[in-house]
Amino acid sequence: MSQLDQIARIRAERGYTLSYHELYARTEPGFLDAYLRLYRRFTLDARHLSARERELIWVGLLVADEEAVGTLHVERGFAAGLTADEMSQAIRLAGVAAAWRPISFATRAWAHALPMDGIAQYRTLLAAAAPDLSTREVDLVAVVVHAVHQQEEPFLHHLDRLYAAGAEERDVAEAISYLLLPRGANALLWATDLWLSAIDSGRVTPAADLTGINTRTRRS
Repeated sequence: MSQLDQIARIRAERGYTLSYHELYARTEPGFLDAYLRLYRRFTLDARHLSARERELIWVGLLVADEEAVGTLHVERGFAAGLTADEMSQAIRLAGVAAAWRPISFATRAWAHALPMDGIAQYRTLLAAAAPDLSTREVDLVAVVVHAVHQQEEPFLHHLDRLYAAGAEERDVAEAISYLLLPRGANALLWATDLWLSAIDSGRVTPAADLTGINTRTRRS
């Protein structure tokens, strides 16, 4: 495929081209073709999550990452049937996620002076932030948002809730995979390391055979 054909195909598929498309079409078209196949599978092809769930997660993820380039997911959200308010609720979830840390601190450090149920306080904030989203949608958005900030306790909290609700592991895996594009392989590795450690420790029981992996040899 020629450089012009490759660029034309990208523009036809996405409606735009980016600078790296043009640069790699000129310098390394084979690399660009491989990347485009990954991107297509990653964000365009239907995988396991619904289009609605996918775009809610993307909105929360990109806002948590403070990524200005990504409003195309708002357009895709509208195309998937989401309302502006529903996507605003995903944005609010990204903000509420930051409340976990101070609430958790106060629950531990101030227990003698101000006893409170930190999880209940956090759950109240989640419910207020996203009254029109399902519990599953809230947990899928939140687990990815906490992975952006690499917050272990709340990531595992929402992973626990997804398992308890009977979410398919492939659905959760798809949601977490979105980290790869904006945050990179290390962020995805952080999340998958933590997930497999939760399985190894018995915290969660996998539906698939994901046990028996030696956590000490995961990182190269």
